[in-house]
Amino acid sequence: MPFLGQDWRSPGCVWVRTCSGWERLLRQDPSREFGETESFQRIEEQNQRNNKKHHDQDEERVDNMPTCGAQCESTLGECYHWVYYSRDSTRECHGYLTLGEAVRKLDFSNAVEDTKRFRYVCRLLHLLLGEKMTELAGSAQKNLFSILEKIVNRVIESQTDIGPIHELLTMAAKSLWEERWHHIGYSKTLWIQRMEALLRMKGNLNNIRIKERSDDGKMTLTDLPNEVIREILLRVADHRDIFSLAASNRGMSELGRDWIMWKNLCEFHFTEEQIKTFLKEDKKDKDVPWQEIYLRCYRRFGPREVFTDMLQLCCSCKVLFWKDTGHPCLDPENAVSLPITPKDFLKLFEM
Repeated sequence: MPFLGQDWRSPGCVWVRTCSGWERLLRQDPSREFGETESFQRIEEQNQRNNKKHHDQDEERVDNMPTCGAQCESTLGECYHWVYYSRDSTRECHGYLTLGEAVRKLDFSNAVEDTKRFRYVCRLLHLLLGEKMTELAGSAQKNLFSILEKIVNRVIESQTDIGPIHELLTMAAKSLWEERWHHIGYSKTLWIQRMEALLRMKGNLNNIRIKERSDDGKMTLTDLPNEVIREILLRVADHRDIFSLAASNRGMSELGRDWIMWKNLCEFHFTEEQIKTFLKEDKKDKDVPWQEIYLRCYRRFGPREVFTDMLQLCCSCKVLFWKDTGHPCLDPENAVSLPITPKDFLKLFEM
């Protein structure tokens, strides 16, 4: 659509929107005054010529565009790996990015299938369902439950992360029950549909039967040296998995009480000041109840959030993007990106 009238870039000129942006329409005979019909006809002809002229140039520019990290799959139209972050309406960019649009355009739905992004998406959904559900539009809530269903299907297929996802569904049902139908436009029908969907997903999780590994003669976890098992347990995200493993047999029970492992877990998840909150006496390391200190710090401060792949915010061009995918940067040589945790992601959209 042509833009007629005085524009802040050049008053009195006629501007035409092309593939590469807005361009000024050049008149062949400036002294001639032409009517409205002829002006729109010339604008259309000029627009077609500009589109044809810049079509090949745009394709070549996109192919050779520098990136921060990996190359984005597509930079034309709606990109599902990065999105421009704007909270203010300017002359160049009208409107602003909402929380629901960011979740949709960054393609959190397909990010569930990526093992590196799975925990990040689950953590974000936990915060959204517990704190921001009432602030989301109807389409954003629909997308949120679609992502939640994909997570449940993935857990059923892989038979992993059953406990955390079961807690996520319980928390979503609790939030839904407390708010009743107020968060979906006072619609009782939609509230019932959402609750039925959650109950159906919880039922599918409860029906999971873990397949027992057959005796194929290959190495199992108990065949590994204790030092190797200790290193594996140090990388377990949930300490309850360590308790479950310790309850399996006597050998694992001894590893579950290993003070070196619990000391390393404390030092990884919590700072020195946080540990000193419950470590008041000067004792030798082997005499310190590291398991108890870990549990108390866990309840007070929460665990450290570590994600393999997470969102980044480019300080040069104000773009949100996935770390592994990258984005077309305006200044790739001097680009500085900030890691965005799920809590930071929600803070970006606070008024």
